Amino acid sequence: MQYQTLYRQNEAQGRYVAETLNFHVTWWSIAQAFVIVITGLGQIFVLKRFFTDRAPAVANSNDCSHARKLLRA
Repeated sequence: MQYQTLYRQNEAQGRYVAETLNFHVTWWSIAQAFVIVITGLGQIFVLKRFFTDRAPAVANSNDCSHARKLLRA
C-alpha cells in the first residue's frame, strides 16, 4: 500500500511539472512568434521607405534666387 501511495505522489508531481513546463513553453513560443512578426513588419517598413521616391525639399529664397540666375543665363 505504501508503494502505491508513493507511486501516485510521484505521478502527480511529474504531471504537475510537465503541465507547468508545457504552459511556459506555449507562452514563450507565442512571444517569439509575436517578436518575429513585429520584426518582419519593421523590416518591410524600412525597406519601403528606402526604395520610395521622396518629394524634393522645398527650396528656400536663396535657392530660388540662384535658380533664377541660372535660368537668365
